[in-house]
Amino acid sequence: MKFNLVSFILSKLGSKRNKIVASVIFAGITNGMVMLVINDVAKDFNEINVRNLLFFALCIFGFMYARRYSEYNTQACVQSAISERHLTIIDKLRKSSLSQYEKIGKMSVISNLLDNSQIIYESTRILVHVSTAGVMLIFCFGYIAWLSTIAFWMCALILTIGIFTYKRAQRQVVELYHQFQAKDAEFFNALNHFLDGFKELKISREKSNDIYLNEFSANLHQSVELKLKSEKKVVTNTTFIQSLFYVLMASIVFLLPQLDEAEPSVLMSITAVVLFMSGAIGLLVEAMPLVMKADIALSNLDKMESRINQALECEQQNRPGYFNDFSSIRLSDLSYNYLDETKNKMFSIGPVDLTLNRGEIIFLVGGNGSGKTTLLKNLCGLYSPSSGSIHIDDRTLQHDSYDDFRNLFSIVLTDFHLFEKLYGLDKYEEKDVNDLLARMQIENKTQFKNGRFSSLDLSTGQRKRIALIVSLLEDKPIMVFDEVAADQDPEFREEYYRVILPELKKQNKTIILVSHDDRYFDMADTLIKLEYGKIASITRQEHE
Repeated sequence: MKFNLVSFILSKLGSKRNKIVASVIFAGITNGMVMLVINDVAKDFNEINVRNLLFFALCIFGFMYARRYSEYNTQACVQSAISERHLTIIDKLRKSSLSQYEKIGKMSVISNLLDNSQIIYESTRILVHVSTAGVMLIFCFGYIAWLSTIAFWMCALILTIGIFTYKRAQRQVVELYHQFQAKDAEFFNALNHFLDGFKELKISREKSNDIYLNEFSANLHQSVELKLKSEKKVVTNTTFIQSLFYVLMASIVFLLPQLDEAEPSVLMSITAVVLFMSGAIGLLVEAMPLVMKADIALSNLDKMESRINQALECEQQNRPGYFNDFSSIRLSDLSYNYLDETKNKMFSIGPVDLTLNRGEIIFLVGGNGSGKTTLLKNLCGLYSPSSGSIHIDDRTLQHDSYDDFRNLFSIVLTDFHLFEKLYGLDKYEEKDVNDLLARMQIENKTQFKNGRFSSLDLSTGQRKRIALIVSLLEDKPIMVFDEVAADQDPEFREEYYRVILPELKKQNKTIILVSHDDRYFDMADTLIKLEYGKIASITRQEHE
C-alpha cells in the first residue's frame, strides 16, 4: 500500500517542513530518552538522583513542546492545503464544460469535497502521533542493539515477519473497502432519488415498498456485509500484530537468556524497553486502517480532479461586451450528440441551419424530446456542438471565445436554480427589485431585503417569476426562457406574452423562448418547430 497521505502532508508543509520534521524526530527521541532515564533510575531506588530527575523533566518538557509544535503546525498547513484544494477544484469546475460536469455529477463532487477531505484532515493528527511513535521505536531499537545484539536481531526478525504479513493482508482490506464505497455510492444515489421523489413515493405504496426493499434494504445489507468483512480483516491484522508482540516478549524472557550471557539487569532493561514500546506499536497498528482510508480518499480526490481537468474548456478570452453589437447569430450545419460511456450515440440534434436576428421574439416549439432544450444549450454556448459552427455576424465562434459569447445571454431553463443573492449584479436598488416583485404579483410571498430574497420556498410558478426578475435585472442582449409560462395562472400568462415580451423587444432584446401555448404563437417574429432533433419548419411573421 502506498502511503499517499505522507507524501501529501510533506508536500504541504511549505517553509515549515524542516522544522516540523525536526520537531517530530525530537519528540520521538525525547520520548525514548524517558525510557533510558527510567532504566537508569531502576538500578538504585535507595536515593534520589537529582541529575536523572532534571533530565527526566527536561525530556518530558521537550516532548510536550515538540509534539505540540509539530501537531498544530501540521494541522494548520494541511487544513490550509485542503481549503486551497477545494477552491482549486471549484475554480476548475466553473471553467469546465456543462456536458462533462453533468457526467461527473453533483453527488460525486459533494462526497469528495466533504467526506474525503474530512477523512484526510482527521488522519493528519493521527499521522503526527504515528510518526513520533515511529521515531521513538527506532530509538528504542537502537537502545536494544546497544544492550544486546542478539536481542536486536530477534526484534528485527519478528518485526519483519509482522510487516510483511500485515501488508499482504492489508491489500485485501483495501479491495473490500473499495467495494464498500461503491455500494455506499449506490445507497446515496437511491437516497437522492428518495428525497427528490418523496411526493411520488408517498402517493404510491408499491413504488415506496419497491425502492425501500430493492434499493435501500438490499444495498444497505450488502454494504454492511462488506463493511463487516473489512472490519474482520482489520481486527485479524491488529490481533496478529499484538500476538507478535507477545511472541517477542516470550522470546526476550524465555529464549534470550539461553542465547545471550548478559546479566539479569540487562535482560530486565530489554524487557522494560519492549514493554515501553507496546504502546507505540499499538498506536501504529490502530492508525493503519485510518491512514489506508485517507490514502483512498486522496486517490478519489485525485481521480475526480483528473476528470475535471479533462472537462476544462480551453483558456478563455476576457473581453467584456465583445459580441454586444451583434446583428445576427447563425448556426451552420450544427449537430450535437449525446453519448453513453462507451461512446455510442443515444440522442442527437441536427444538422441545424438557422439565423436569428437581433430584436426578434423567437418561439421554439415541438413535442417533448424533440430537442428544444438541447438546441437552446448549444445556442447559448452551454454545450459545444459535436459538428458545425456558430457565427456572430461575420465572426466564427472559436473555442476561446465561448465565455464572451455566453455573456450575451440571460437564461431561465426548466431546471433553473435560484440564488438567494443577486450575484454578479452591483448596480441595482432594493426598491427596483421589490417593484418587480410587485409587478410579478408575488410581493406578499417574498421580499428583497439586505441584498437577498427573504424566502425562496415558493411554488414552481412563483419561483419562475423570480427567475424572470433576475433575468430582467441582468439586462443581457439575449434572453432565453424555457417554459417560463408553464405553471402560471392565465392572468400572468397573458401579462407575460402580451406585455413583458413586447416591452423587451422594444428595448432591442432578442428573446428566445420554448412554449407550448399555441394561442400566443402570433407573438413570434420567428416560429421554429422541431421534430426528432431536426428543424421541421421555420415560419416568419411580420408585425407592425
